[in-house]
Amino acid sequence: MKFRRPPPPCPRAVTYRWAPAATAAGRQIITLLDGRGRDIGHVDYQVCHPCGAAHVNTIAIAGPWQGMGLGREALHRAADPWPTYAWSTSRQSSEGRKFFAAMAEETGMDFMPGAGGCPHITAQPPGPGSRTGRALL
Repeated sequence: MKFRRPPPPCPRAVTYRWAPAATAAGRQIITLLDGRGRDIGHVDYQVCHPCGAAHVNTIAIAGPWQGMGLGREALHRAADPWPTYAWSTSRQSSEGRKFFAAMAEETGMDFMPGAGGCPHITAQPPGPGSRTGRALL
């Protein structure tokens, strides 16, 4: 008989750390840390204020921490300050499509696939210290 691995003791022990963009429409990252300061996930996104556009590059939560609403909370922290912006995402995996469909219903934001036509938001290669985890996109 195979036992399911128990979830971490308390999602409230998670800290959200924000790294602002270094350039206009540059990448911003919200990193999720467990109670011991270990990286357990992130949301990597870009916001272009002149165009009123934003794009989710990746969102990832480590396996044992999935299903606890951490990705949802991280995306809210990224998107809530800009509710009128046109949000987009690549929606590559079936899990990502389900996640963003649920988030679209919850927030009223569309999270459209593709870059949304903003010339300032372009795919940028991951920088130093890029995050790891199971991507939802």
